[in-house]
Amino acid sequence: MIIGLTGKICAGKDTLASMLPHDRFFVIDVDGLGHEALSENVSAIRHAFGDSVIKADGSVDRKVLGPMVFADKEKLETLNSITHPWMVERALGMARDAEEKGLIAVINAALLESMGFVPHCDRIILVTAPYEVRERRAWLRSGLDKDEFRRRSEAQKEIGLSLFSSGRPVITIINGGDEDSLSRQVSFLCDTI
Repeated sequence: MIIGLTGKICAGKDTLASMLPHDRFFVIDVDGLGHEALSENVSAIRHAFGDSVIKADGSVDRKVLGPMVFADKEKLETLNSITHPWMVERALGMARDAEEKGLIAVINAALLESMGFVPHCDRIILVTAPYEVRERRAWLRSGLDKDEFRRRSEAQKEIGLSLFSSGRPVITIINGGDEDSLSRQVSFLCDTI
């Protein structure tokens, strides 16, 4: 079984994923694969965005590239066209390996829909949280100011819109900040899968 796990920035996808029992679930962190995808595609990224996004050691400077692409939709689409195919192929390979080992694969991806994962999923978990809660988490976690958080949130405005018409069962988890409440919802989820 493959489960898609999605939600907007700082909704709590990673926190939920960390609560899943490791003896039953194998979580694939697509954001983490994004970092690998950057290092696997340095040449294409340099070609698309120039030398300013490359560090002296030859790696991609995410602190330069991030604000650049989140401020410009076309640049974000260019980056996605470079990295997403690599990430999807790698994540689906990892999911197949997990299934062969008798584990439930969980693809943790904010862009589950736009990256094309939904048709490969048996179920979807959508994690939600109020905007203000997510904004505070983003500042505490990454130091994102309100404007940068707003830009990143707007870039993710489509998340969740097509899930309910996908034909896949969608389970919504509300993560308003109370870890006990989230833990109870995750326990119930695990009991029903």
